Amino acid sequence: MFSCGSYSRLLPAGRVELTRHQVPLSGLAADFEGLSVLQLSDLHVGPLLRAGSVRRAVSLSNACQSDLIVLTGDFVNYRSMRYFRTAAPELAALRARLGVFACLGNHDHWEGAAEVRAILEDVGVQVLVNENRRLAEGLWLAAVDDLMSGQPDLMRTVAGVPEGAGVVLLSHNPSVLGQVADRSWLVLAGHTHGGQVALPFLGPRRTARLPGVRRLMYAWEWLGVRAHRGRVETISGYRYPAGWYQQGQARMYVNRGFGFNQNWPVRLNCPPEIACFTLRPDQVGDGPL
Repeated sequence: MFSCGSYSRLLPAGRVELTRHQVPLSGLAADFEGLSVLQLSDLHVGPLLRAGSVRRAVSLSNACQSDLIVLTGDFVNYRSMRYFRTAAPELAALRARLGVFACLGNHDHWEGAAEVRAILEDVGVQVLVNENRRLAEGLWLAAVDDLMSGQPDLMRTVAGVPEGAGVVLLSHNPSVLGQVADRSWLVLAGHTHGGQVALPFLGPRRTARLPGVRRLMYAWEWLGVRAHRGRVETISGYRYPAGWYQQGQARMYVNRGFGFNQNWPVRLNCPPEIACFTLRPDQVGDGPL
């Protein structure tokens, strides 16, 4: 389903993995089998990732010729709004038949959610904050505000969505999975960057399970959350580092992101990612892998 390899450069402009996934979605009409959704997450624009890298992310995304493009938060890095203002016009070149949509992440709130949203909307990216959009008959896109530092409201997020409809939910923070376990939705999340460092032969998920690594990942995220008065209970990097997760009826994919936290500017065995999902109607017993 996807290629594997190592990556050990400081900048994500070198090697980017395009991962492809066939995903069953409950409620999806047979007419929409094969509809493609591209996810780009965690650009973290700043002094180490500027307009040129965003341009490359856009080029790689457009090459997939997806029906829908979604951006799952953290567009800015620490004190980097000026870089984002310069780089954001590159996002105007994103092309998808059903549109380009985004949710906000914790860094967007920490640096100024209102300005991030305004900049994105100026370049044609539709930002959803506790909102939903009908994409086609029986197919809905919803996006909840960031669980860590925003004002998330799941009831408002899906207000008006018909029972049994196919729903793709955007949530920057993967901690949302437990809250939607009773819904047969596809959840697309980011935030974790795959931990940015994965030990050889283990990968991000097994690396994050190592006791010392778990404590380190939690402590790193805890410092940022406490400094910005976020919700400690939403710390999730060690729980959902990357890839597929399922709880109850809900399936979630956690994207490793295109950028990185520039206070820790390293990716090792954890390359940046652009993910493409091909949807098909759900069948009993189907899984996302």
